Amino acid sequence: MFIEYPAPVTSGLSLPFADDRILLNLAAYWSAKRGSAMLPPRRSIDPLDMPRRLLPYLSLAEPTGQGAVVRFRLLGTELVQRAGRDDTGKTSAEIMHGPYRDYIEQLYATVIADAQPLYAETSRTWPEEGMSRVRRLLLPVTGDDETGRVAFVLGAQSWSPATETAGKQPPRPRQKPIAVESLEKGVLQATFRGLLDAI
Repeated sequence: MFIEYPAPVTSGLSLPFADDRILLNLAAYWSAKRGSAMLPPRRSIDPLDMPRRLLPYLSLAEPTGQGAVVRFRLLGTELVQRAGRDDTGKTSAEIMHGPYRDYIEQLYATVIADAQPLYAETSRTWPEEGMSRVRRLLLPVTGDDETGRVAFVLGAQSWSPATETAGKQPPRPRQKPIAVESLEKGVLQATFRGLLDAI
């Protein structure tokens, strides 16, 4: 079941997802768990610490060592419902095909290689709802060793009707790397404006 958040007032906010409370709340959680480190470690990521309304939209993926293929260790209930099946534990190679697989794997590969948050936006057509705008925030997480390498990608995905695309060609996918400092600034702005959920 899709939970519709009221659209916040976003004038002057710096993040490209400043009007998306799902992604804002994930950014705030990741930022809090990062602390003074460059990236948060896996041991600090606990879904029980997150705002409950965020959980259905979460994913946690890890590289497999087989090129850009990732394995999905966690998929929230909304992601499972949208896919029509539970792909937890499966790889991108097992559940995706063609250009869509290439697109998703490229997003994850970018986060893993650059150790930097990434926002991505595209459109998708659903049988029941028609065209939707799909928005993703992917955040790097280190392993519990001392290497500092990205070992996991924590993500959230949200959907909103893309009414502006009705009768038109769907917009091209776009993505934007986000510097940690910019993400921190955006989270601070969202906090001051009361846009974050309580845990």
